[in-house]
Amino acid sequence: MKLNISEINKIIACPGCRAPMPLIESQDAVCSLCQSSYPWLAHTWNLIPSSWKESSDLWPAWEQLQANGVVSYRKDPQNNLNVGKRQVSIDFSNFCRFDGLVLDVGCGPQAWPSHFASGAEGTRFVGVDPLVGGSEADYTQFCALGEYLPFRDGVFDHVVFATSLDHFVDPLPVLLEARRVCGENGEIGLWVGEKSANTPKPANSPEWYSQLKKPEGAEDVFHFKRLSAADSDRLIDRAGLRIVAREVHEVDQYRSNYFYRLQVTSAT
Repeated sequence: MKLNISEINKIIACPGCRAPMPLIESQDAVCSLCQSSYPWLAHTWNLIPSSWKESSDLWPAWEQLQANGVVSYRKDPQNNLNVGKRQVSIDFSNFCRFDGLVLDVGCGPQAWPSHFASGAEGTRFVGVDPLVGGSEADYTQFCALGEYLPFRDGVFDHVVFATSLDHFVDPLPVLLEARRVCGENGEIGLWVGEKSANTPKPANSPEWYSQLKKPEGAEDVFHFKRLSAADSDRLIDRAGLRIVAREVHEVDQYRSNYFYRLQVTSAT
């Protein structure tokens, strides 16, 4: 079930200055404090601040990676989006134990992600992704960036990253934003897919994949840098988070999925 406009306005904030910013459905939004404007798209608002590219020289490369992702979603959604009854997505959903209000950062353009498979009665989902807004979804979505979450502090019971954290220019500021909007006693759910550097390349790749461009500075056509379990542990510690539960789901000798449930450390 989607949030109504009254419920949205209880959690929304200007992504630039973080001031409360009441929204009116189907109308452009303007922050009364910093005067930043955010256009209404076909189905939601574009809440990406106009200054977003000023924070890094890597944004042009990120845009190429995003464009590559769009191609993969259209050409092979079953293997590149959390759609359908994917057992690993169901496992992650059960692991997260969703309840209350859940934010999915990097939710993807699909109408209903597979990892929303389970949750306590009354669980509501909100998603942010720069690719949403052009088509209807079955839950509340905003066109937004993980680095600039358009929400007030502490308004979510869960924040989740379902294989999305390694798609950001720098995942640390994104985790810090997740910590900011996660409420007291809330949890951050993290799903990281680890792939060994010596994983054999497929004998044949589809034509659409062969045509993708790898931008300078990226590890592959979809990631700046794939996260290993060790990378993830260090990142979690730097973000002032502690691991309260972790599971490892081995795919094969080269690939494993790591699930984490995280909370804010008492020292931060």
